[in-house]
Amino acid sequence: MAELLTFDCYGTLIDTAPFWKELKKIAEENGIDKSSLVTTYVNYEDRLMYGEGLFTVYSDIIYKTLQYCEMELNSGKLTDQYERLIKVHKELSPFPEVITTLKSLKSKGYQTSVMSNSDWDIMRSNLESLKNDFDSIYLAEDLHAYKPQLSFFEQVQNELRTNQHVHIAAGFWWDMVPAQRMNWRRIWVNRQAKKGLQNCMPYSEVKTLDEVMNYL
Repeated sequence: MAELLTFDCYGTLIDTAPFWKELKKIAEENGIDKSSLVTTYVNYEDRLMYGEGLFTVYSDIIYKTLQYCEMELNSGKLTDQYERLIKVHKELSPFPEVITTLKSLKSKGYQTSVMSNSDWDIMRSNLESLKNDFDSIYLAEDLHAYKPQLSFFEQVQNELRTNQHVHIAAGFWWDMVPAQRMNWRRIWVNRQAKKGLQNCMPYSEVKTLDEVMNYL
């Protein structure tokens, strides 16, 4: 039995759908095509995480992303929605099976850790919603790196002092690929029934978090 489990947060433990729903609502309120705002937001969030060379905490990336969306979509009111989006992010809830599954894992003696691209301003609220006493939290804010950058994973491994654990994540590009490069055992939480990349095998695959019990 593996005694140590590391988890991605968003998409794995926490459902981010309300954030994107709110962003689409903002688009409607400002006369912007919903899919255009979402696509532009995603593109610039990635660019700001990985393309600037200087580390920026996630909360600030949200604001800067809205600035670029204003520029690209010719709208001057999107940055006014920053606090609104931060509030929605802090109020995100776990997927239905998550709290029970985390409690069950704890009762079986597993140590649990979270690895996330978030920062403490947002993550504190999300951690409260999970109602779980995690043994350690690894955030981009502290590591000055964003997944899938190997620096993030290398720093976590140095802290854990082992790679003999199981990493459980929904993000394929963000988590599964770099975890493979680190030779970590992996469980992919494939909630959207996507087709994984064969060159990243072997890994286990589940649809919901409670199914990980069958692979530990």
